[in-house]
Amino acid sequence: SLPRSYIYQRRWVKLDADYLRYFDSEKDAYSKRFIPVSSISRVASVGDQKFEVVTNNRNFVFRAESDGDRNEWMRTLQQMAEERKGRAPEGTSVSPTATDGAPDPADKSGFLELRGFKHKLFVAVAGDKVFLYKNAEDYRLGIGITYIEMNVGNVKEVDRRGFDLTTPYRTFR
Repeated sequence: SLPRSYIYQRRWVKLDADYLRYFDSEKDAYSKRFIPVSSISRVASVGDQKFEVVTNNRNFVFRAESDGDRNEWMRTLQQMAEERKGRAPEGTSVSPTATDGAPDPADKSGFLELRGFKHKLFVAVAGDKVFLYKNAEDYRLGIGITYIEMNVGNVKEVDRRGFDLTTPYRTFR
């Protein structure tokens, strides 16, 4: 079989205790994708400047600016993934049938149309955040598009079926 060739798109990538997220640019408040740190099973080097983030059933390949930069990303990700595993209470095993990386059980979830997206998105409200997913399967895996923190948001009814979720950075309709 032919080697897979990837088309890389330049993205701004952020890592915090909970998520690896990537954005169109460093100015964007809302990510294109988020991957829960808890769902990362391993990180592997895959050639020049490239590394692969392996989750329970999806792999993401990133290419850094240099091998040194790649090694730093890998070291940091591996360390965080290890720490997350270390924090799991002893004797508990994470079963793949459970929600692999999904946030806390949702207070409300279901499909919504969102302006700017062709297909309905799966939306989950959990605590003070609204999570957007491409579909229900991604929700189960915990791999989403972005989340909106409602402590900076307001909701107002627009018409019979529509509402606006307004934040200082963007309005979601």
